[in-house]
Amino acid sequence: MLSLMGKAIAFGLALLCAGCQWSGFGFHAGGPEMPRLKQVLALKEGMVVADVGAGKGELTLAVAREVGSKGRVFATEIDAARLRRLGEHSAGFDNITVVPAQSRETGLPQGCCDAIVLRRVYHHLSDPSSINASLLRSLRPGGMLVIIDLPPPFSWLRGSLGVPAQAVIDEIKAGGFEPVQLISDWPGRGPLESYCAVFRRPLAGGSIH
Repeated sequence: MLSLMGKAIAFGLALLCAGCQWSGFGFHAGGPEMPRLKQVLALKEGMVVADVGAGKGELTLAVAREVGSKGRVFATEIDAARLRRLGEHSAGFDNITVVPAQSRETGLPQGCCDAIVLRRVYHHLSDPSSINASLLRSLRPGGMLVIIDLPPPFSWLRGSLGVPAQAVIDEIKAGGFEPVQLISDWPGRGPLESYCAVFRRPLAGGSIH
């Protein structure tokens, strides 16, 4: 039987081998995720949505097309180079606002959003409670929060390889959100299955930290 260290090494090798056959965890507008995300968020023209930890901006651009000229997408990033690339990639879109974020603060305006998406970002958070408080402040009452992430190779592990869905649910509930649903078979690219945890800011009585 493999030791925990042996299992971790085997898991890493499996990822490396799989990397020869797939192009990464990046979002692709023509893939299977967007139709399901549209359904979960009830995306429509005129909505205001935030893509927190937007990376290269593929999801940002796809959502911007859905919400149209009457809507808006806030795209946040911490890294200066990624912020610059986000600005370049979104230059042709008048409905995208690029926002500098910090490790404990999304940088989003208060009460700005109908929905917020973190796609494979949550497991990187160094201070999830502070970010969750910031997310709550940025959502309008009844607004939706979607966390798309992947389970780690071991249920107790958290970090660059993923985060357990139950840990996400517990932390975001503690931040004042109402759980809506957990979708365990979320599509995505790469060798690992993803999940999608959906939450709502309460219509009334939810605390803002």
